[in-house]
Amino acid sequence: MWIKGALVLGILAAPVLGESKTIQQARNEIVAETLEYLNIPYLWGGQHPATGLDCSAFVRLVFGKSGLTMPRVSQDQFATTQYLAPSRILPGDIVFFSMKKPGSDRIDHVGIYVGKGYFVHASVTNGVHIDLITNPYYFARLAGIRKYQGF
Repeated sequence: MWIKGALVLGILAAPVLGESKTIQQARNEIVAETLEYLNIPYLWGGQHPATGLDCSAFVRLVFGKSGLTMPRVSQDQFATTQYLAPSRILPGDIVFFSMKKPGSDRIDHVGIYVGKGYFVHASVTNGVHIDLITNPYYFARLAGIRKYQGF
């Protein structure tokens, strides 16, 4: 199923051979994994796709499937990732938002950048879905772009 979505986004996952993988392979896995959870309903505090996910649990789950550890809440995810200039964003990077206090540094929402201006996140109104980062609603609330340690 994700191959169709991956092709729409212009992304192809590289096969993983053996136990070690390159950073690019890990990024590709993360992007492909985001598409596996499309249309999962939002549930505040939810940590399982069968019952619903919140935004930070979604990010933690996706990174975990690639063998990468992430903290549980968005503020901690922000604190444990590395700053990234917006011009250097790549698929698999993490976008953070201040939804309740736009323009502040209070992190309360997170998603995964999948390329070509799109990110996947779990929103209260739409569950796990794809949005444009340049959508004025999200762009006005963008608080930071980060990358996983070592990416």
